[in-house]
Amino acid sequence: MTNSNEVHFKGKNFDFNLTKTPIIYSILNLTPDSFYDGGVNTSIDQVLDRIETEMGYGAKIFELGGKSSKPHFDDISPDEEWQRVEPYLKAIQKRFPNIVLAIDSNTNSVIERALQSGIQIINDIDGFNSQAKLDLVQQYQPSVVTMFNGRNFDEQPTTLEDTMHSFFTDSINRLEQAGLQRENIVIDPGVGFSDSNTLEFDLIKMRYTKQMRQFAAPIMIAISQKSFAKRLFDAGSDERLIPTLLFEAYMTQLGGRIIRVHNVKETQELIKTYQIFKDILSD
Repeated sequence: MTNSNEVHFKGKNFDFNLTKTPIIYSILNLTPDSFYDGGVNTSIDQVLDRIETEMGYGAKIFELGGKSSKPHFDDISPDEEWQRVEPYLKAIQKRFPNIVLAIDSNTNSVIERALQSGIQIINDIDGFNSQAKLDLVQQYQPSVVTMFNGRNFDEQPTTLEDTMHSFFTDSINRLEQAGLQRENIVIDPGVGFSDSNTLEFDLIKMRYTKQMRQFAAPIMIAISQKSFAKRLFDAGSDERLIPTLLFEAYMTQLGGRIIRVHNVKETQELIKTYQIFKDILSD
């Protein structure tokens, strides 16, 4: 039995103790139009080599995505989304049979196919907001990432924290009713997901990480290369690494423990630096 003061993320064949050290969650976009790395992962062999390299840098979870969720993205059919993922998934599972895999999808049939194929974690940008998704959770008992998607709400600066509190309270409750435990449920404040797409909303969501600890669930930091850096520094998509790392360090200090990233090597260095920083403060 784990200590009640510890924070764990658990699922089928994995148990990550997040109490003291964050973990790296690597993004493998298999889309031609993702905001940062669209069209990069075009070869199965290239992706397999990348996974092997990133495992060496300490990545613990690898997330496949077959559809972009950037602002004003072009939706595609479920079949096209799955066809982008499936060949990579089969090759990855053959090469790395013990790997922990997630899928980034809000499409019911794609989520079901992923679960049937052995993917352990479902990351839904819509926070499992339909009974069909909850039924799949109840049937397959995956681990999940439930994200606050401001595009689905009337976001106002003065009430945003209350809106997020209500969302996470309700989402966690529905997922627990579907059979999950708190340690199976990761919560994500959804930085970058707003209709207004303003820096003000992003900063509120980053700061809200501290309040999210009240839910006693693992907290995701998913800000890698996002456009808050453009609004702060007019930084292009290839110039956002330093602000990304600094804000990730800030959110880690507030309680974030699962860092979802494009840049695994640099994130490993961030985590090592964070540990040294903590040791210095404790002296």
